[in-house]
Order: sequence, then C-alpha cells, then structure tokens
Amino acid sequence: MKNLFIIMMLLYASFLSGQIRNINENPFDDALRSEADKLLTEWMDTFSTYQCNNPNPALNGGILCPACARMHGRIGDAVLPLMYLAEKTGNNKYLHGAKRLMAWMENVHRPDGSWMNDVHVSDWNGTTVFASIALYEALHYHGHLLDDSTRNHWKQQLLQAGEFMINNPFIYSRKREGMRNMNINYSASATYALYAIGELCNRPDFKKEAQEIASDLKSYFTKNECFLYGEGPNINSATRNGCFPTDLLYNVEESLPNMAYYAAMANDKELLSLVECSMNTHLEFMLPDGAWDNSWGTRNFKWTYWGGRTSDGFMGGYYKLAARHPEYLEAIQRNIQLLKKATHNGLLYGGMHYFASGIPPCIHHTFGHAKALASFLELPPVKTAASGKLPRDITYGTKYFKDIHTWLLSYGSWRSTFTGYDAEYKVKGTHPMGGALSLLWHAQAGPVFTATMNQYKLIEAPNMQSNTRKYLTGGTPRIELIQNGVAYSNLDDLNTSITCHEREEACTFTVHTHLVDINQQAPLQGEVAMTMNYTYSEQGVSIHLEHCNEPIRLMLPVIASPEENIEFSSHEVYIRKNKGVVCITCESGDMEIAFTDDDQRIFNPVPGFSFIPLQVLPDKMDKKIHINISFR
Repeated sequence: MKNLFIIMMLLYASFLSGQIRNINENPFDDALRSEADKLLTEWMDTFSTYQCNNPNPALNGGILCPACARMHGRIGDAVLPLMYLAEKTGNNKYLHGAKRLMAWMENVHRPDGSWMNDVHVSDWNGTTVFASIALYEALHYHGHLLDDSTRNHWKQQLLQAGEFMINNPFIYSRKREGMRNMNINYSASATYALYAIGELCNRPDFKKEAQEIASDLKSYFTKNECFLYGEGPNINSATRNGCFPTDLLYNVEESLPNMAYYAAMANDKELLSLVECSMNTHLEFMLPDGAWDNSWGTRNFKWTYWGGRTSDGFMGGYYKLAARHPEYLEAIQRNIQLLKKATHNGLLYGGMHYFASGIPPCIHHTFGHAKALASFLELPPVKTAASGKLPRDITYGTKYFKDIHTWLLSYGSWRSTFTGYDAEYKVKGTHPMGGALSLLWHAQAGPVFTATMNQYKLIEAPNMQSNTRKYLTGGTPRIELIQNGVAYSNLDDLNTSITCHEREEACTFTVHTHLVDINQQAPLQGEVAMTMNYTYSEQGVSIHLEHCNEPIRLMLPVIASPEENIEFSSHEVYIRKNKGVVCITCESGDMEIAFTDDDQRIFNPVPGFSFIPLQVLPDKMDKKIHINISFR
C-alpha cells in the first residue's frame, strides 16, 4: 500500500508539472516574438549598412537617410534595438554600432541636456523625451554590456535629459495657465521618462514631477469613450460637434504605451484603468489587416496606414496589458504582418505603395518602429493566448463614437469610417471634416478609399517627405469645385450637419454641407450648399447627389497600385484586386479620369497610396450624380 501511495503521488506530481508547463507554454506568443525578432534583425542589419565610417565626428557613426539625403537627429532611438540584438546574438557589431551611434548624437546634444530633432534643420528639442526612453531602456536591460566609461557617460546624459524635462514645463507639464497647448504626447511620455530616470539614478524629484504630470493627465480623457485628447491647440472648449483635438496614432504609438509603462512602475491604478479603457477604444479603429485607421485624426498628416511616420509604435504598451486582453496580442501580430508587407530590401517604407511607385524610404520609419519592436521584446512573455478576433472583425452594422462625431461601419465584408470630426489642428487643411467617407475597406480588396490631407503640405518638413511627382490630389472622396486654382469642397466645412438613419441591414447618411476652401471661405458667387446621401449595405456603398451644377464634380480617388489592372468607361470602372474586382458603376452622371503621372496613377505621400483620380460629372439633364461601389 505504501509503495502504491508513493506511485500515485509521483503520477499526480507528474500531472501537475504537465499542467503547469501547459499553462506557461504559449505557442502563439512564441511565434509572435520570433516573427518580431526576425523583422527587427532584418531592419537593423540594413540600418547598420547606412552608418557612416568617417574620421569627421560630424559624420562618423551617423545614419544617412536614403530618402532625405541627411542624418535625422532622432537616430539615437536605435540604441535600444542595437543593444537588444547585441545581447541576444552576442555579435559585437551591434554593440559597436550602438556606441558609435551615441557618439554621433553629440552633434545634436545641447548644453541644457536636450537633444535636437535635427542638425541645422530643426532645433526642436521636445523629442528629448523619446530619446531618453530609448537610452533608459538600453541601459536598464543591457547596461552590463558596456564598459564603465561608456555606461557612466550615458547615465550622465540621462540625468541631464531629466533636468531638461523638469525645467521645461511649457513642453512637458499639463499646467497650461498662460501658455498655449503643447501636444499631449510629450507630457504623456514624460511620465514614463522621468519616473524611469528617477528610479535608475535615484532622483526622487524626477519621480515626483512624473506623478504630478500623471495626475494632471487624468482629466484629458473624453467622458464618453475615453479618448485621450490634446493633439491640437483648443483644449479648453469643445467644438460645434462636441469634439476635442485627438489623434489616434500619437495616442496608440506614444502617449498610451508610455503612460501604461509609467502607471505600472508607479502603481498608479487610477491612471492605468483610464489607459486601459482608452486602449480598448482605440483598438476599435484597427482594421482587420492590422492597419491603424487614422483617417480622421488631427495629425493625420503623419499617417502611414500601418502606423505613424515618426512615432514609436504601439506594441510594447499594448503587450504590457495583454495578459488581461488577448486581443492585444492579435493586434500586435497583425500589425507586424502589415509592417513586413511594407518592408522592402530591409527598410520599412512610408506607405503600402511607396515601393511600387518608386518613392524611396525614409529611414525614420525603420529605426522608430525597430525601437517599438525591441521595447516589446524586452518584456517578459505573457501567459495568455491570442483571442483570434479584433473588434472590427465582427459584422456589427454601425458604431457611433460621440466624442469624435465619427461612425464605424461593418456590413458584410465592408468596413468604413464616416466622419464629421471637426477639431482642427493648428494648421488648416489637414484631416477631412464635413461629412466624409474617410475610409472604405473590403476583406478581399483591402483599402478602396483612404483620406489624405485636404491640402498636402509639409507641416512638419523634417518629418515628412516631399511630393516628387508632377501631379498630386487628395485621396478623400468629396464634392469639389475648382475656381481660379482654389479647391472648394465639403471636406473643410465646419457648418455641416449629418443625419444617420439605420435600418435592417443598411445605413444611410444624409449630409447637408457647403463647398468652402481650407479657410472656410465660399466661392466668388457666394454660398454653395449641397446635400449628399451615402448608403452602406452588405453589397457595398452608394453615393447620391442632386441639384449639381456643371462645375461641381464628385471626386473618387480610388486606391490602385501601379501593378493592378483597370478597365474604364464613362459609366463603369473595374479594378482587379486579389482574385476579385472592385466595381464602380455610374447610374447618373459621367466618369472620367483626371491627369495622371506616367504610371497612370497619382501618388499621395500620406498615407502612401497610389490612386486612380476618378471624377464624376453630373448628368447634364437631371443634374444628378449616383454611383455604386461593389466587389465581385
């Protein structure tokens, strides 16, 4: 009996150990990490080939950008992925590259402890907060790889950066009395940067400042859907539609992840709860292909479909909370798949059609998102499996987000965004406002329409790419009137009313709008009022207008890579995509294609798609326009 009891106990112990092993093992998480690690290595190996070897300290160790033909001042952010790979592989080339990179950063280091955004191009130094986070994580995880002299020097630079942040409330504090608003991503990220440096360097004053900033940030979440706001000038009063300045990408790729890191370190449960709620809201805007839908945000001029041009990436912050939210793992995996599709010859391109359109890649995208991948890979594995579902996978009809006056639509295989969001950035002509179909996506065709800036211009010239082609047009579907070279459309109208009527298996928007320029000025003849109807169903989308005079046209810049075939007539357009066809048929009016470049397309740098510039003229007799969009 005694021997039988011992055998039974051994079997039970073996069973328990097997159960524990099964709980701890997570094949999806392992595969996700492996995929991220492989992409990160590809990026950084290629990135390193652009590192200069020159005796001149102004050049040595710097990274030349193949698109911008200069060295970006934020390349120091790559110190984290280089140090991560040095640890993981044991290959000294990564450690040597990191040390040379940080030596070059002396070219943008200022006596006040900050780092400039660029050399002789932009002396903006608010981005010191992001450089600090990268350097902190490099030291925190991998400082033991460094010699004492280098490690102490980097730590001293972190202290100086902390001093700079604590001494510049205009950039990092949320106490805005007597000061104009500074974009909220800086203060949100300063919570993590200051607290982390305070921990590493034993500076309680840094940690105290981080806690004060965090406390003030808690009032910057909207009351209905918990959007973080503050990416724009007007933070004190709501717009006509009840909106505050919000940008999805700066929130998900910088502000929310860095606040999540801070809240976990400081055990700030109240802030962590707000961040978690906000992350859930923002995840509603991830498309099933892993793209972030920032077709409506105040800073959509930095949108690249897969993420942000110069922001860091969402992976680490969302992974930090993935144990409670398996769908976060799914989001990370799908976004990495999309990043891989936008990577060519080892570099991440600034949009899905940059490569096919012959536009070179800015290296900023590669090192910024390599930093995000490394930050995620530094975290311990989570013990949960992916959910397999994102919110936008579900066919749910219509969801309305009151705080941004925007609707998400999900009918059959179609996903769409319809927006009346009217919070402006400090520059006019950025995101669409006046009742716009800002995004249309199909499960098989992919993106069909995406919003661009209403008027493309280099709002942040050091962080954007110039248009290098002959023709340029906005990508947002719109009613447009050109007069004396000025575009008047519904996209800039701040006096638009939108009615949404839902019925079984369909939804119709009726939009009463006006044609104005980016400064809300009417054409010479005076106010031009228009009524537009958009109907969504499982079959697709229809757009209907009446009382259209001849100069007015419906612009439909439909997404099509130069590699995709089209068939065109004045009443039908067919675009072949992924073993199917996007069909645009014209029941009233006539279609034509505007001027294009040599590849029969117009390329827009934001968010990086090529378009066929369709325009629909009203029927000469009944003055109507009626088009249908479907997929076969």
